[in-house]
Amino acid sequence: MLSTEENKTLTNVGAGTPAGEWLRRFWHPIAISDQWMGVKTHWNYESPITIDGEVGTVGNWADRLANFKGEPTPVKIMGEDLVLFRDGMGTPGLIGKFCPHRGASMEFGRIIKNGIACCYHGWAFDVSGNCLEMPAEPEAKSFKDKVKHKAYPVEEMGGLLWTYMGPGDPPLLPRFDVFAREDGVRAVENFGLWPANYFQVCENTVDQAHTNILHGGTGGERSDIWGSELPQTKWELMEYGIKCTANRIAMNYNRATSYILPTMARLPQPWPGGKFKWPRISANWRTPVDDNHTLVLSVCFTPEVDGQLPELPEGMTFHVGDTLLVHREQDYQAIVSQGKIFNRNIERLGTSDEGVILLRKTIMDGIKAVQNGEDPLGVRRKGDPKEIIDLSKVAYDGLNEATG
Repeated sequence: MLSTEENKTLTNVGAGTPAGEWLRRFWHPIAISDQWMGVKTHWNYESPITIDGEVGTVGNWADRLANFKGEPTPVKIMGEDLVLFRDGMGTPGLIGKFCPHRGASMEFGRIIKNGIACCYHGWAFDVSGNCLEMPAEPEAKSFKDKVKHKAYPVEEMGGLLWTYMGPGDPPLLPRFDVFAREDGVRAVENFGLWPANYFQVCENTVDQAHTNILHGGTGGERSDIWGSELPQTKWELMEYGIKCTANRIAMNYNRATSYILPTMARLPQPWPGGKFKWPRISANWRTPVDDNHTLVLSVCFTPEVDGQLPELPEGMTFHVGDTLLVHREQDYQAIVSQGKIFNRNIERLGTSDEGVILLRKTIMDGIKAVQNGEDPLGVRRKGDPKEIIDLSKVAYDGLNEATG
């Protein structure tokens, strides 16, 4: 059980809030890249959502926010209204939505060679927020050199566009295996805009008790894999987050997932029914849109084995968008039904909630580190920026071991 103030500390994501400042010390995926030519899917879920007074659905809101086409696109990230675009040279940029001159939206901006120009009076900015020109102002004056627009760096990795919204020099963008490996097939998936706070979506990752129960009923594709045996569970703090182990002794079936800070679930991804043996890994990233909405983006990667890709059985695909529809709806219903921000001072936790408790403590410790002027756990500044970080030892599944 958390106090009202503790709950607020963990869930509010705006600039200047404790969790908001902690979240801003990390890179976050914000959209599927318009330059991604590989497998791409989305969840066409019709549950209604209202955001900023406008009605849509889980599916079309996510498409609107995350399926970037290259032209100026309004996005909202951690409560900030922004515009994502590519300049005339193809460089991605992320700037404040409202022009600092008279407030016209930059979503209607005109792309120029090295930036974007406001549609209203032509004030132009590069991807770093530097003012390039003010057509109606005297050229002799240096007014434009005094104007700096809000802008955040953008990088591309694994079919996604990532941004860092914190202060100072960005840390390294971690090249986790599922995003950075090139020896296989990568599928990038849009799992929808969920009308719930990021934190309750994230708590589901360290809740190993729910898997048999929530996903083991009618339509649960893995009920035949997991059976009725509840796992013996263990949670361990590690360099990038929390390792979550679930062992089913009677079935001789061991599985581990990992929670990667700030909001990523790194999963082993067995094939439907567990009958086809080939390694496959995935990652779900929960990007806060505001206090009440979370954009869920996922990547699934199937590696080569001995230089070869698998010949998939009929009905199987390299993405998980079609095979996890029931599971995703079950998670969605359980999480969203708690309310947009769950009131954690009425909960009663048990021994199976040890992972949830550890996650809360870990993020609270990260918040304190930021408040003390330090990097929180999971932020990486040293080492080879091109190094691929292998997470196979903290995310594995016995069903995939035969071929992998």
